[in-house]
Amino acid sequence: MTRYAIGLGSNLGDRIGHLRFAYERIQDLGTISDVGGLYETAPVGGPDQGPYLNSLVVLTSDLAATDLLAELNRIEADAGRERTTKWGPRTLDLDIISMESGSIKEQDLSIPHLRAGEREFVLRPLCDVWPEAVVGAELTASKALESVQPQGVDLLSRVWLVDNPWPGRGFVATQFAWFIAIALAMASDGTLPEGDIDPLRIVGLILAIIGGALAFVSSRRLGPFLTAVPEPAAESKLVETSTYRLVRHPIYGGVVLFILGASLIVDSLIGSLLSLGLIPFFVVKSSYEERRLRIRFADYSEYRSRVPRRMIPFLI
Repeated sequence: MTRYAIGLGSNLGDRIGHLRFAYERIQDLGTISDVGGLYETAPVGGPDQGPYLNSLVVLTSDLAATDLLAELNRIEADAGRERTTKWGPRTLDLDIISMESGSIKEQDLSIPHLRAGEREFVLRPLCDVWPEAVVGAELTASKALESVQPQGVDLLSRVWLVDNPWPGRGFVATQFAWFIAIALAMASDGTLPEGDIDPLRIVGLILAIIGGALAFVSSRRLGPFLTAVPEPAAESKLVETSTYRLVRHPIYGGVVLFILGASLIVDSLIGSLLSLGLIPFFVVKSSYEERRLRIRFADYSEYRSRVPRRMIPFLI
């Protein structure tokens, strides 16, 4: 039995689906003991193409390395990979990165992989599960990673084989509790305007109108893709028009402006402070959501670079 490190990559079609398909098929070749994190990677070399999702599995198998490579090539073909362009985009890319003992250098197979010690997208998931794996002459994965410069590799998830709904539900529960706290604060220390309306209440009214309009228009633009949890809805598409041309999460910005405006209208200091506290909360929530969106949509990273504002047009 031999332990192998197998790199997984995809940048065409349902990228996460292709990686999960590969995991299921590789299980038939032996025993998978460890699975690395899921990373998004800027493409290296080749024609212009979208970013990759990359991970790695550690397989213990009684297959010889050449036989294992043949099986991996068969899995790639079953996932629809077409070898038409060198270093071109692919539905699935499977490589033997390292093996527990010895090395191989043949015409179609080199172990350790020839460029493993130079590629951050290989080394990071490998160091997650097997930092002592050999990736070069007297060179381990952990040592190689120390000398590699950043190459546009971002961790999206530590666990990716199945979707975990609990983090998203936790954000929704926290958000609901926060809204209740703001409502109670407004009821306890707020007052309705009487007589002449002071400028602060007028500012609050303007913010509430702008925020309500921003949240309403943005919600309508999402349509059936709107969901409370920070996960892309099933069969959803990436929306880049209307308010989404200005900010990536306009509903969150609209909610902040509306609730802050309402707190100012009733002159609630605690409500105003809690409303401002929604900003860092939504930053954290949207950061989690964006990792999920990057897993689902290969072009989300490009969209994010085009739309730098997160929640409130021209401000945040």
